[in-house]
Amino acid sequence: MFRWFKRSILLAVLFIIGILSYSYYENSHNLAPIHPHTSDKHWLTVILVPLDSRPPCTQFVEELAHIAGIKVITPEPELLDNYKTPANREALRIWLRQTSKEADAAIISIDMLIHGSLVASRLSNGTAQDTDDVLKLLTDIHNENPAFKMYAFSIIPRLLIADSQENAAYQKDMLTFSLLKDYISTFENSQDIKKLAALEEKIPADIINHYISIYEQNTQLNSALMNMVEQGILSSLIIGQDDGSPFGLPNMSKQKLEHILQGRPTLANKIFITRGTDEVALTMLGHIVSQSTDYKPRIYVTYSSPEAPQITMPFMPNTVATTVEEKIRIAGGLQVYDPNQADYTLYIHVGTPNNNSARKTATEQIKNLLKQNHKISLVDLTENFQYAETLLPELVAENIDITKLIAYAGWNSTSNSIGTAITQASMFTKTLRSQPDTPELLSLYQSNLEFLIARFLDDLYYQKEINPFINKQLGRLHIDPYNLGAHYNQTNYIIQKLMFGEAYWLFQKSLSNHPFIIETKQGSQKILITDLDIETYLPWQRTFEIWLKPRLSLAVANE
Repeated sequence: MFRWFKRSILLAVLFIIGILSYSYYENSHNLAPIHPHTSDKHWLTVILVPLDSRPPCTQFVEELAHIAGIKVITPEPELLDNYKTPANREALRIWLRQTSKEADAAIISIDMLIHGSLVASRLSNGTAQDTDDVLKLLTDIHNENPAFKMYAFSIIPRLLIADSQENAAYQKDMLTFSLLKDYISTFENSQDIKKLAALEEKIPADIINHYISIYEQNTQLNSALMNMVEQGILSSLIIGQDDGSPFGLPNMSKQKLEHILQGRPTLANKIFITRGTDEVALTMLGHIVSQSTDYKPRIYVTYSSPEAPQITMPFMPNTVATTVEEKIRIAGGLQVYDPNQADYTLYIHVGTPNNNSARKTATEQIKNLLKQNHKISLVDLTENFQYAETLLPELVAENIDITKLIAYAGWNSTSNSIGTAITQASMFTKTLRSQPDTPELLSLYQSNLEFLIARFLDDLYYQKEINPFINKQLGRLHIDPYNLGAHYNQTNYIIQKLMFGEAYWLFQKSLSNHPFIIETKQGSQKILITDLDIETYLPWQRTFEIWLKPRLSLAVANE
């Protein structure tokens, strides 16, 4: 809070300075405002059946597709879920079948079609009949239009048993149960066997049986989807894994599927088993671009500390390096070991309470890479989800031009962040490689900058400052941040004001201070960010995520 108090004073000063700075730009340069280039031309049209209606599953995909010149068709909002209310699955299936005639391909969440959302899938909302209906629907769509490519994704349920009134008293015990099942399968320790037996006496049998059956049914479903890839009904499949740890029933399910895949080597580049949920649709987009254009981004990977690659982050069943390898493979990328041979550098910071020196070193490394005109995609991870562990504030404090980054991500989980950063960087470098004319090039930079700044404001300032602050205040008032109810409007209004303040501070502190150079067919052009406006709101009746859209004003400086 003290930092916020200092910032509020600084904002008042910067407001005055900002007016003077803008006048200085107008008086010192012959500015030519850039008007966004809009085009109805798209080289690919893709239908999106999202995992749920949250921004990462819908908005992120649309905006990254726009950067790549792809049109995305999404369902009408009334067909989709709204937090704990599942989607209209029957209507959504009809919509997919009808809309498939208007597109080249589709990214399809199987969990959405069967259960009605990610949250609904955790409660196993769908029935066996729903599963049969969805598999038949996909087969029928393929038979009706074999040229239409369907890229599906399915999620292995999370380690923690779903939130419900019946499960509440047994969540911790069921977590231990799940871990012990995997421990015993792996190590056969007699003490673990005794602990498991005691838990089985304590936990109602119907809860245990339901929990186990969820994974069994999920494995059967994913096996059937793998068969559909082999038959050519599905063009590709990503199997993601919801929040987990290195052990548990989800990992046992994943291992079974990996064993099946190992026996089918011809499917190695069509079926991917990875970690993550929210980012899977957008990483599938990266896969589609790679497959459709044969663009294989060459990626140089580096870390902020020697130990970072082997750290296993919270909610993850594997190391950071393993996740990086998985996401690069989905994107069709090639890891190279010389930054001078790369299309971009994937720089991964893993923040912990004890690595202040690593942040200082990383800041210098990024500063030098940018000076050498390397394109950098920055993943800003934090072990404890703390602002103080992140790298971006160090870059801003050192007056490093963060607008030169081609991608940034640091939200939610390690897999989400890495997947998003790789996809954004790959979309941008792919489109840049096609050498668009100047209007399209300027539009590309603007679109990429707006997504980049959205990640700064959301992943860092909202997720690690405003959200914890708001939740603490709501707690003092005995308001549940996951069920705002009648308090939604006031909470939404306060968050909007705080986000506007953060956006203005970032604009004045960093974004407006760094003109950047774009190489066009007509020569070098010096670009200034002259204004930043944002639109933001809470998409659901909770504070966990925000919908955010920055809008930049750019100008060419003719000196």
